[in-house]
Amino acid sequence: MKKHILIVDDEFSIRELCKELLEEEGYKVTLAVDGQDAIEKMDFEIFDLFLIDMTMPRIGGFELMKMIKAKQPLAVIVILTGFSSIDGAVKAVQAGAYQYLSKPINADELFDVVKAGIQYSQDLYGPLQSAFEPGSETVHKGEPIILHGFSPEDKLDFMALGITRKYEEGDNIPFGDAKSGSILIVESGEVSMWMNNTIVDYLQKWDTCGEESFILAGSPFTTLRAESDVKVSHFDRKQILDFFGYKGERLLKRFMINLINSTFFKWRKSLQRIVMLKLMSGN
Repeated sequence: MKKHILIVDDEFSIRELCKELLEEEGYKVTLAVDGQDAIEKMDFEIFDLFLIDMTMPRIGGFELMKMIKAKQPLAVIVILTGFSSIDGAVKAVQAGAYQYLSKPINADELFDVVKAGIQYSQDLYGPLQSAFEPGSETVHKGEPIILHGFSPEDKLDFMALGITRKYEEGDNIPFGDAKSGSILIVESGEVSMWMNNTIVDYLQKWDTCGEESFILAGSPFTTLRAESDVKVSHFDRKQILDFFGYKGERLLKRFMINLINSTFFKWRKSLQRIVMLKLMSGN
């Protein structure tokens, strides 16, 4: 999963330069034009690190830092400052910022500080996150959970039912209707799962979605979004039922048990993530 950085700066050139540099290093980057924009974006996502300008209209960097900490107490914040404002940046560090960077931005310094800040963020969140991990329930990702216990031939036959589609980063991925199918399997890339404007899970290779819509026919109440270029196989509910009508009741029972296990595991992870985000945000 890519680490997510929010860059807050009213200077277009600085925002774009930092974004370009950090994306080349493999980070996911979101931009905010000022402090108010940043606070609004925090209502929808959790960030691993913040890069914020010291001097901005409406909400200055020092005030914004305090507002970020109020929403996300363990936030790791790096202050961006001109040479004339270094004293203010030092005060911000003393007040809880992780570090500061002087403008003009030096790429190597940016990489070093961000890398160290991300590690610091992981050190902060790691113990909290581990408290909500499923523990011994390890998922073997060499195949979809819904195909556990299938013979190699049955797995191939099932996968042949799917219609493979490609999506670009940022695309919404349809599922749960007659055109997109009731179940999907991620074949490559990363997909985020959203509920009420909150990311509740990330799907990667062999992860599935839509199990509940197969058990109880109907449209799901989550949204899927491509976090990278992805390839997804869509499976139609009727075709799946016809498949098991041919394969027999025993394999269908195995499949239904897998669906229930997969649904339970996924929604427990989602609930854990929501609780963890609530604890981190202090809400």
